[in-house]
Amino acid sequence: MNKKMISGGVALGVLVVSAFAFGGSKSGLKAGENVTPFHPKHISGPLAGTDKCFPCTFQARPQVQVWINGDDAKNVDAITKNLQAQIVKNKKSEFKALVVILGDEKNSKAYMDWAKATSSKDVSIAVLPKNDEAVSAYKINTAADVKNTVVVYKDWKVATSFVNLKGDSKGLGQLDTAIAGLIK
Repeated sequence: MNKKMISGGVALGVLVVSAFAFGGSKSGLKAGENVTPFHPKHISGPLAGTDKCFPCTFQARPQVQVWINGDDAKNVDAITKNLQAQIVKNKKSEFKALVVILGDEKNSKAYMDWAKATSSKDVSIAVLPKNDEAVSAYKINTAADVKNTVVVYKDWKVATSFVNLKGDSKGLGQLDTAIAGLIK
């Protein structure tokens, strides 16, 4: 009986550790990992109307991908406007940015309307189903508490990532610092 209790306790401990390690706010590729090709449906920006691979198109240039998983539209708008400003500021370095809205077009209608109306013309905005293989390849956590995942990279290699980035001065300051590190 003691062996069964110990085995059960060990099994429960493994489950708790696993849930902690993979749940909550862990999401996205980490520093040193490589981004991979994927083909979302671009609804606005320089790749609008295509399913071109963003990293493949812009290759070794400094880039940011923001994966949206039900984030507040105001937060997404603030992040996107900041990325637009960074694209203009870092034009010489050919900095590029992509916002990926997770969900199908029908479920993402509000985001699609926003994307078509946004003044962030240089930021690519795309839709990708949550079950697309890129979601797992990029290690995007689609749990309800993970609203966005930001991946900052150059030469296909991730420099840093953020989870639940806030579109406030502190959050955008952190993002701007990460982008500046790519441009240097």
